[in-house]
Amino acid sequence: MLFFPNFPQLDPLDQAKLDLMSVYTLNSLFWMYLVTQGINPREHGIKQELERIRTYMNRVKEITDKKKAARLDKGAASRFLRNALFDPESKQPKKAASKKPADATSDISNAKRPKQS
Repeated sequence: MLFFPNFPQLDPLDQAKLDLMSVYTLNSLFWMYLVTQGINPREHGIKQELERIRTYMNRVKEITDKKKAARLDKGAASRFLRNALFDPESKQPKKAASKKPADATSDISNAKRPKQS
């Protein structure tokens, strides 16, 4: 494209948006030209052309909306369900058993330390 040198670097969706915007703008200008010449543009072929471009613009909009739509993160969903279904009573006996030996060793180490003043 002559007026936009970075056109090849755009992704295809942005290229389509730019093309559609350009074509719609040119056809709208032609619509205005017909009005200034006293020709009814609703009876001219430009009306069908503008409608065709609008349908393509709607297609592009649907594609961009699908890309922006929320997607399911399976890992996050499984973590959410696992934590929502968490039962603290079923986990307490395991934690209590594992904490007792650690508490006993800390009591012994505290008893052997001399008091600091």
